[in-house]
Amino acid sequence: MKENKINSQDYGHHKSLSIYIHIPFCDVICPYCDFNKFSKVDNLIPEFVDSLINEIKLRRFKKSNVESISFGGGTPSYLSNNDLTSIFIALKENFSFNENIEISIEANPKDINLEKIFFYKNLGINRISIGGQSFDDNVLKKLGRNHNAKELISTLDLLKDNYLKNVNLDLIYGVPGQSIESWENSLNKFIEFNFPHLSAYQLTYEPKTKFHRDLMTNKITELNDEDIVKMFKILNSKMSDYGYQNYEISNWSKPGMESLHNMRYWKKNDYIGFGPGASSFYENSRKTNIKSLKKYINNLKNLILEFEENYTLNRKDNLIEGIMLNLRLSSGINHEQFEKKFNFDFNDKFFQTIDKLLEHDLIKTNNKKTILTEKGKLLSDSIFVLFQEEINSNLF
Repeated sequence: MKENKINSQDYGHHKSLSIYIHIPFCDVICPYCDFNKFSKVDNLIPEFVDSLINEIKLRRFKKSNVESISFGGGTPSYLSNNDLTSIFIALKENFSFNENIEISIEANPKDINLEKIFFYKNLGINRISIGGQSFDDNVLKKLGRNHNAKELISTLDLLKDNYLKNVNLDLIYGVPGQSIESWENSLNKFIEFNFPHLSAYQLTYEPKTKFHRDLMTNKITELNDEDIVKMFKILNSKMSDYGYQNYEISNWSKPGMESLHNMRYWKKNDYIGFGPGASSFYENSRKTNIKSLKKYINNLKNLILEFEENYTLNRKDNLIEGIMLNLRLSSGINHEQFEKKFNFDFNDKFFQTIDKLLEHDLIKTNNKKTILTEKGKLLSDSIFVLFQEEINSNLF
């Protein structure tokens, strides 16, 4: 579906808004990653930046109050300072920023140096997320990362000494061959730096990734469930001991240092996504840009927006997403808010699924809210499927 908006005009006014910028370039493609990304196409970066700026102009919300901006990918830190500056200028010319805006960028450890740190700070970036993944060289090699533990530590030292307070580190557990000792050591290293935020993800084998192909052809073997459970319990326990709150299934923060951008996403606030494959959600509609980099560039040279998805969410869509997104948060499903939105009592409507989950100690529920237990967080995807199946089998 194409939308041709040659005349750049405001086409919506929002009190608050978030922005996601997808930078699809990587130095190397990690074997576990299923995000929309491209490597060895540096020649396309100048054209991409021009097209991205055209998209920003076409979809401007000048009278909006932008509360958060997140640069993801791909590897946003792969961009030159000049290219990133050009994108920032376009954003500021076409959107209005909240004075307390959170501006976050994902970065590869190898891309960070003192010059880039000060450039980011001067540009207005006040949160940085480092894709470290592990402090174990064997695990990093298995994950196909282009940095080693020594380089990661050096990058984190630079950030600790020269950056603002808001630094996040990404870590991955459940990697083939990863030991519990290795995982615990990575957590201890993170704690030593005393950064305010950790994102810790269990490795998943997404279709169309190299890891998935290797798994299907027995080139790699999944870590056993027992070790994964132990790793998650160590993660939860250690983070709690050092003052971190597990405010979302995969995220831990010191009090008040939650990711604003991610919280807005989980609470279904409006956001606009720019770049190939980026998704947007506003006015109860979802749009997803085309993923093809060359097609994205060529379309926007001619001021054409093309979406792979463009639809309005119905009641059932909102119900499924509302349950899934709220259960991801430590605050869980607020029954009063749920009833106001959907006009029925959560516990009464889903009593069969709830009883089944309670029996297996996967949720806790009372008159006010329903939350996942520690065991439930490990099996969250299966829990979401149970609710989805019940919703799809009944008329709501």
